[in-house]
Amino acid sequence: MNLFNVLLNVFKARIVPLVTKAKLLLNPRFVLSRLTELIRRLVREVLNVRPRNKDDYYPIGNWLVSKKLAYAVVIVIGILCTVYIVSQKDALFPGNSESYIKTYNYNSILLKYAKGKVRIKGKSGWIAYEGEVSDAACNGKGTLTNPEGIVIYEGNFKSSMYEDEGTQYYENGILEYVGEFHENQYNGDGKLYRETGSLLYDGDFLRNMKDGTGKLYNTGGEEIYNGQFSQDKILFSSLLGKNSTEMAMIYNGNRKLYEAGSERVRVMNDINAMTEEITNSSSIESNATVSAVYVMENSIRIGSHDYTTFEGIQQVLGEPTYVGDSYATLPELMIINRLNDKSDVKVMNGSAEIVENELYTEYTEVESYDTDYIVYLHSYEKDGLVYNFVSGPDDTTFAFYYILERNQSDDAA
Repeated sequence: MNLFNVLLNVFKARIVPLVTKAKLLLNPRFVLSRLTELIRRLVREVLNVRPRNKDDYYPIGNWLVSKKLAYAVVIVIGILCTVYIVSQKDALFPGNSESYIKTYNYNSILLKYAKGKVRIKGKSGWIAYEGEVSDAACNGKGTLTNPEGIVIYEGNFKSSMYEDEGTQYYENGILEYVGEFHENQYNGDGKLYRETGSLLYDGDFLRNMKDGTGKLYNTGGEEIYNGQFSQDKILFSSLLGKNSTEMAMIYNGNRKLYEAGSERVRVMNDINAMTEEITNSSSIESNATVSAVYVMENSIRIGSHDYTTFEGIQQVLGEPTYVGDSYATLPELMIINRLNDKSDVKVMNGSAEIVENELYTEYTEVESYDTDYIVYLHSYEKDGLVYNFVSGPDDTTFAFYYILERNQSDDAA
């Protein structure tokens, strides 16, 4: 027994120091401290560039460069290159699989020389783009994704911009637009959708705006208007001269026809407008033609800008041809009554008397209306059209406006 204890103590005396030393060597703090000390010593020796011997320098022209400093620069460059290679391993070493796609950081130097199908990481590391690149830009077919992983565009690119055919989505992934692009903008034929997913417009676009021929749809997906647009707005002047049959093809939304003798007023609620249509009794056709278009809005789009004041309107339409009182037309009275119904205060001279006889849901006969009601007009002429803006005598803004052709204005006078 005593012999066993002696042997055990001898074993402990030999092994315990080794175990203790092993624990010390494996202790992270010890390893870190030794590594830090080693780096300090290396840096101190490398940066110790005081002149001692001419063999400690490399002669470069008229300069002497410390060998230790040169070694340090080489080591630092080597470390930086290693770090860069590791960070770009997905692009430099894509693997043997044919389906593997080279992946680059968005600011990678190598990306400038890439060609073909690649993936590009965004700043926080998500795959922002997958598709074709060339000439240091996205060129060809590709898909753009936001940080949440939702596709926001898929289609053609040119110089890293949306070009030709493509599909754009809202940030939540709902379809926003499908059609033609030019330099990131809707341009050409396309379809625009609401954030709810329903189709809003199908037709021509120019620089992100509805411009040309197109169709408007309500939230239920029903077509309400098929006609001309300009600068993202309905081109109301294009309705002038249209007959009743043509108007029925152009506007299919919520409507009602009012008739007072030879005068007809077509109310088009879904586009916030009315047309005044006059029947020519000497004509063989019984169809009435649009003589004026009334827009129930207190702003007007001229060019690419909206104007609400007479000062702004005068800058683009010139001096007014007439400013003053005028007897109200039936469409004017109908709009004024609508405005009064929506307001707690009196609009213009208050509501006008209109005696109606509703014969059908979409047809009402006007038996009489106030022909002595006075409105205040600001009239302008431009490009063969007359723009009349209805307001109060002292107002700097207008309540609504209407458009008619110059010859119609002369006939009314």
